[in-house]
Amino acid sequence: MPGLLAGLVVYLLIEVAVLRGRIGKLEASVAQSISREAAARTTSSPHPDTAYNQKKGKREEQTFEPPGAPAHLAHPTLAPQDRAMAGTATSPGIVGQPVQDSRREANQANPPPQMDATYDLDEMEWLEQAVEPPKIPAHPVVTPQVPAKAATAPADAAAATSKLPSPPANQFPDLFAQLWRWLTGGNPILKAGIVVLFFGVAFLLSYAAQRNMFPVELRLAGVAAGALALLLLGWRLRQRHTLYGLGLEGAGIGILYLVVFAAAKLYHLLPLPLALAVMIGLVGLSCALAILQDARGLAVAGSVGGFLAPVLMSSGGGSHVLLFSYYALLNSGILAIAWYKSWRELNLTGFVFTFGIAGLWGASSYTPAHFATTEPFLVLFFAMYCLISVLFAHRQPLHLRGYIDGPLVFGLPIVAGGFQASLVADFRYGLAFSALALGGWYIGLARLLWNRVGQGMRLLTEAFLALGIVFASLAIPLGLDPHWTSAAWAIEGAAMVWVGIRQHRVSARIFGVLLQLGAAISFAASSPTDATAMLFANRFFLGCGLIAAAALLSADWLEHDRENQPNNGWESFLSWVFLAWGVIWWYGGGIAELERHVYGQDFFAGLLLFFVASTAGFAAVAHWCGRQRLVFTLLLLLPCMVLVWGFQFLNSGDTPLLSGWGWLAWPLAMVLQYGLLFRFEDELPDKILLAWHRLTLWILLAAVTLEIARRVGQLPGLAGAWELACWGAVPAALLILLEWKGDLLAWPVERFAPIYHGTGTDVPLAVLLLWTVISLAANGNPAPLSYLPLCNPLELAEAAVLLLVGYRVVRRPPTQHTPGLPLYLVAILAFLWLNTVVGRSVHVFAEVPYRPSALFASSIMQAALAALWSAIALALTVWAARKNHRQIWLTGAGLLGLTVVKLFFVDLAGTGAIGRIVSFLVVGLLMMVIGFFAPLPPKTEDSTP
Repeated sequence: MPGLLAGLVVYLLIEVAVLRGRIGKLEASVAQSISREAAARTTSSPHPDTAYNQKKGKREEQTFEPPGAPAHLAHPTLAPQDRAMAGTATSPGIVGQPVQDSRREANQANPPPQMDATYDLDEMEWLEQAVEPPKIPAHPVVTPQVPAKAATAPADAAAATSKLPSPPANQFPDLFAQLWRWLTGGNPILKAGIVVLFFGVAFLLSYAAQRNMFPVELRLAGVAAGALALLLLGWRLRQRHTLYGLGLEGAGIGILYLVVFAAAKLYHLLPLPLALAVMIGLVGLSCALAILQDARGLAVAGSVGGFLAPVLMSSGGGSHVLLFSYYALLNSGILAIAWYKSWRELNLTGFVFTFGIAGLWGASSYTPAHFATTEPFLVLFFAMYCLISVLFAHRQPLHLRGYIDGPLVFGLPIVAGGFQASLVADFRYGLAFSALALGGWYIGLARLLWNRVGQGMRLLTEAFLALGIVFASLAIPLGLDPHWTSAAWAIEGAAMVWVGIRQHRVSARIFGVLLQLGAAISFAASSPTDATAMLFANRFFLGCGLIAAAALLSADWLEHDRENQPNNGWESFLSWVFLAWGVIWWYGGGIAELERHVYGQDFFAGLLLFFVASTAGFAAVAHWCGRQRLVFTLLLLLPCMVLVWGFQFLNSGDTPLLSGWGWLAWPLAMVLQYGLLFRFEDELPDKILLAWHRLTLWILLAAVTLEIARRVGQLPGLAGAWELACWGAVPAALLILLEWKGDLLAWPVERFAPIYHGTGTDVPLAVLLLWTVISLAANGNPAPLSYLPLCNPLELAEAAVLLLVGYRVVRRPPTQHTPGLPLYLVAILAFLWLNTVVGRSVHVFAEVPYRPSALFASSIMQAALAALWSAIALALTVWAARKNHRQIWLTGAGLLGLTVVKLFFVDLAGTGAIGRIVSFLVVGLLMMVIGFFAPLPPKTEDSTP
């Protein structure tokens, strides 16, 4: 788990780095566009030309004085500070935010030495557009001797212009550098004086209160009058001394904050509702003055005074509800200003003071009893500054819209999350629900921004989405056990794959893949669940299901992305890997779950039911959602049926397939298997479709045969020959029915006739021939029935198999098999079977043991074999003579010759006189009959000797 958390942090850092890179590219493009605009103004604006001075008799450079320029700016040289102000600056603390207002304040604070008054804002804008490097005349120019200061002016102006498009070297805020620039820039003496005055008024009020020098009302009224005087004086000076006037206005508003707070909190001269109303009015006044005068310095000064007022006048006690309500009013003013202006300094000031002072109070005075009165304010402040960060990005210039304030966007959730962790530390699952709520807030906000603004605020949307994913991920380990945690990480990995696909970001997709892999490893390393847990309703199986679902969803999204971007070949391979990964986790989890909860014969039926239900679910999704690759998961049902049949055949003794829950599992599996072959016939490749039809037919024959054979074997009083006969009779009967009546089924028999009338039945027939050979070793006792040759169940089953195989061999076209060879093999097997029938008859009627050695030593067996062989030879020769088939006649004659050899070498050496006599008499008579009724057919063109 720490590794997953570390990976998540690394991903967030990667996302931040990617954002930095994008921001740098955008700023470079913006700087280039600004440079091109400046160059266009240079070529289009009128430029002073040179003229000959007739009085001095030499060429002199004329002073450029564009039309409409203020008189006091028509000077051939610029002060160093003015040359520095001729370019543009970009605040390093704002991601992509040009600091035009800061430049204006710097212009106002550093006037040229030859002027007494400060620059007006309009004059500064004119100066930025007017200062251009002089054009070089086409004809030779004699450079006059000018003062050094004047000579360097055009060069400085050109240098200032060249600095215009340079983007900031550092994309992240340097707060200390900004603070130092604020302290030393503009009018630092004025700023220091306001701060000293502010503290002096606070100390004066404290001193006067401690010594009762004046009535409280008089002291407060005097301070309020002084504050109003400062405010009015600053308003009067706003045109001539803009910066100075703004400072006085800020000081006056801050002192008024102090007076109202002291009157209500320390001296109880004002009712709290009235004091709140007055402070609301001061907040509104401060916002209105700042917006009207476009003075962020006034807003910052007023807000600082407002935030410090309760701190300076605090006596160590008081209500935190009143304090936070007061701060809520101040932050409302900052939010109102953010609605119109993107003043980053004001936003950060409010953020630092609000959460800084709240943190100090929490560290010193918070107890769990304060939760109900503290939590709402934390949520309120968080929502305010989250909205402020959105407004800041939205209020940027058109070509910079969407740039974000890094400290506010990423610092706010960290600070607020830390405070929330302290508040809910005593609640069970408090941290988990808080992180989940925070993640849901950011994800919902990202979704809202994307729907409303779209690409206009892409960076901010991605930042919110990343924060939402991080906090939602933290909720998982904080509230769940390792199984649920790992499963939730897998779902989050799938979500990251989806986000990476939607935003065309390879890094997000790779992170999603690695996150799912780590989740699977963590899940596998977790301790298993208790065996007493409910089947399929425990964290282990559900966790496996979530990991499988994450992988299957990732496979589907990657496949669709590959269709949209065909060049991503690795994603096609990865989608197959995810598909296999998801299937393995799903079926693996189910098998492991059944092993822990189901035992004995029910395990196989339960396993088959699990595969049936899973396959039906996959089929429904593939059918309704059109997921082509999911069709291949349906092919796993048939191998599962084969494995279950094999395990039950080998390990379940005499238990039938349909015992227990098998009566439900096997019929459902068969119906579903043929239903899948019918529904997805067009989606499956031809080779796989034909192969699966063959395997389905084979498993159907095997399942029916095993079930009937096991059921017959369980019947009391029946000999083992009955069960053995079922192993051949049942599939032979099904194949015979399929051979003669199968075409009544338009699907699948008639539709796939080459399978169900040809190659699909070859393997079952071969197995039946093998069974026939094995069954010859059985004595064929049909107890409780009496043995009758050729009329007992085993021999009837063997005869049915031989007849079916012979029919198939004869019916098949000659081009599909080796001519004659299979038929000869069937004839040889039939000959062996007839000899076996004779042996079983001798065993039953002559009570000769059914063993090869005992039967060979029996004279009765030898006489019966001689008679059988002669009868077969007679039948073959007579039939061949009538059909004029010389080859078959020679076969019969050869068998007859073999019989004669047997008489002289086997029967003549025996000791049984009666058997020897019978053998010679029967064979001799049959040979005479053959010689009379079946002479050798003449040679023909088609026959061979």
